[in-house]
Amino acid sequence: MWDISSLQLAKLQFFSSLSFFSTFGLCTVVLAWLLLVCKGMTHCRAADSRWMDMYRFWVRIFALSMTVSLLGMVFLLIQSGALWPNLFVRLGPVSGPLIVLIAAITFIIKLFITDVMLYRQGVLSSWLHSVFVLLAALGLTVIAILLVAFQSWLHFPAGLMPDTSPLALADWRVFISQGQTWRRAIFMAAMACLGTGGLMVSISASEAIAKPLNSAEQLAFRVGTGLTTVALILLATSGMLFQTELFRQAAPLPAVALWAQKLVFGLCFLICLVSVVQWAWYLKRRSDFGKLPRWLLHALVWTGPASWLVLWLIHLLLSLRDGQYFVNGLVTYAEAFSNQQGTLLIGTVTVAMWVLLAVIAAGFVFLARRAARYGVVPVRKIRRTA
Repeated sequence: MWDISSLQLAKLQFFSSLSFFSTFGLCTVVLAWLLLVCKGMTHCRAADSRWMDMYRFWVRIFALSMTVSLLGMVFLLIQSGALWPNLFVRLGPVSGPLIVLIAAITFIIKLFITDVMLYRQGVLSSWLHSVFVLLAALGLTVIAILLVAFQSWLHFPAGLMPDTSPLALADWRVFISQGQTWRRAIFMAAMACLGTGGLMVSISASEAIAKPLNSAEQLAFRVGTGLTTVALILLATSGMLFQTELFRQAAPLPAVALWAQKLVFGLCFLICLVSVVQWAWYLKRRSDFGKLPRWLLHALVWTGPASWLVLWLIHLLLSLRDGQYFVNGLVTYAEAFSNQQGTLLIGTVTVAMWVLLAVIAAGFVFLARRAARYGVVPVRKIRRTA
């Protein structure tokens, strides 16, 4: 049998859920800004209907992604209380206000703003509807920055009151303004763009294999390709510039994590290679991406799964860099861990959770592919009175 402790299983379970939530959450932020760009282009180019058609499709993907992110947040909160109850005791003054603020913004966006984005486009004026899209993008960006700041602060704690238990911040401005937060935010933004661009390319290539693409689908193909290319460049640049802060390794990684690192670099290389071939064909032929050779389209279909796997693995590896510390130098995993659950129980829950997350991810892909294949059916929300 494998020699693995309940604490190691708890870390694996928690950070797997955290990576799942981060992957969908960051891509949701990019999709919100993409929808805002689509709305802005409809105002600038009223005669060009491609941007509105693109909005109508990708707002459905945005709603799906946000729903999955919300499920991931629920999983994280449950696991935080079950596996790391002592962490809230030590970090209550820091984590408590953040959880309340993030939950409030998330549910406001989900219950009110997303409803307007999906169902009220024909009821409100175009400009007012665009304001709601802007609010969604800003709100999700605030949530992402707060989460990135909190994760960065856990690795580089600063601004604490001296000799206090539980830990408390003397100045919240230090929490937001620390340099590692913004370096990590740039890196996370690059990963989010890679995931979103890969998803757009994958769906567009899949549709190009099945049928000729219309003008809106061609536009989405070009936007996704450009987003993927920019993300790869930004990811490589930010990774080299900020590797001291982002990839600090306080303890040697296990062999499995080292193999995961090699897999990340290999997948990034393959995505870069396919992107270079795609651009070379385009610059030579000056034709639509939908007319790429079928073998290249089949390769591009796998860009989405590969990019999302890269995101998940990078999030998982970043979370495990500090070895034994939950809060670097202050709170260890052993201190925060609850010893009430046995190894068999935690292992069983971990496997069940992986199966559940895989089913949720497969359902997301199925619904996205189905929407692309059969088009966006107008949805009318029926409201009944009591």
